[in-house]
Amino acid sequence: MHMELLSASATAAATTGTAATAIGTDSLIIKNGRGAIDIIAFWQTNQTAGFGQIIFPSGHDTTRGWRAGVGVGVNVGQLALRQTISVNPQEALAVLIAATAVAGDVENVSMLVRYKDFPGINARLMTEDQVLRQTEKLTTVENSLASTAGPSYGTPELITADSDLLLANRDYALLGLTCRTAVHCIYISSPDFGNVRVGAPGMLRYDLGSQWFMLQSRLHNEPLVPVFNSGNKSNIFIGVATDENAGTFVVTAHLALLK
Repeated sequence: MHMELLSASATAAATTGTAATAIGTDSLIIKNGRGAIDIIAFWQTNQTAGFGQIIFPSGHDTTRGWRAGVGVGVNVGQLALRQTISVNPQEALAVLIAATAVAGDVENVSMLVRYKDFPGINARLMTEDQVLRQTEKLTTVENSLASTAGPSYGTPELITADSDLLLANRDYALLGLTCRTAVHCIYISSPDFGNVRVGAPGMLRYDLGSQWFMLQSRLHNEPLVPVFNSGNKSNIFIGVATDENAGTFVVTAHLALLK
């Protein structure tokens, strides 16, 4: 099982839609996994109202595919609860973002892609029930992240940069991610996840954000809660993706120390 974050953006997106391009080293071509591959979560951050759209060869059609309207801010529930968008290996996603064509405005979309089998990467993932059974104590890690102007994943920092209190050589489940100021996306990368990003929308809904990955596991009845070992803390990074309005974002990683 493997899960990773995929993001794209468009600048001055037109009301009829503008083709989005992948952020950073991401690609809008689905990787060559085995078995089922699904988009399990999709969110979009617009500065003016518009829509988000995904077209791909195996989708419903190649005219509109899947489209959902969005308002201003971080729009979380683009996919209906428990629903997924199935895609094929090596399939190209044509992502379209619509807004009101304001010069310089960056609009972002992100999605979590789950691979049932991805040769070479076997991410450490647990189910919600497994986490609940094995939780010993709860803790949090807070980071103050100075973002760069998007579209980009910015410059991440070590998860222990602001406080190094994780117990040595212990496993922690990443329950969710929250922030004090809304931001498009909060992400973490770790060797335990195959050195790829997993992420959550930077919404001001702490009831959802604090349990984001637990919620995904509950909704899809799959192991979707990332687990990392503190022995890798020198290679675990946390960051944010935002629009052209750079700033400092204080984010919290909600963790469960596992027995």
